[in-house]
Amino acid sequence: MKMGTMNISLTPEQAEYVRQTVARDFGNASEFFRDLLRDRMKREIEADLALLQSTTPSAPAGPSEDEIAGILKTQKQIRQVLRHARRV
Repeated sequence: MKMGTMNISLTPEQAEYVRQTVARDFGNASEFFRDLLRDRMKREIEADLALLQSTTPSAPAGPSEDEIAGILKTQKQIRQVLRHARRV
């Protein structure tokens, strides 16, 4: 896989933290930052899924039988009015 490169600016404290963490847990700084990005992407995906699950209605989607009957009744009334208006 072809990798892209980016340059970032860090404070001296951040750079030292990266150096220490890389020396302890990673092979190089790129692996460290890729790991950070993977974790962040995973958290965002999990947050999106949680939001979707919290907004998904428990009731089935679409109108109820009573709502369908009301819609059909209204359509029938409108058609009758239109037919009557065409005759006049």
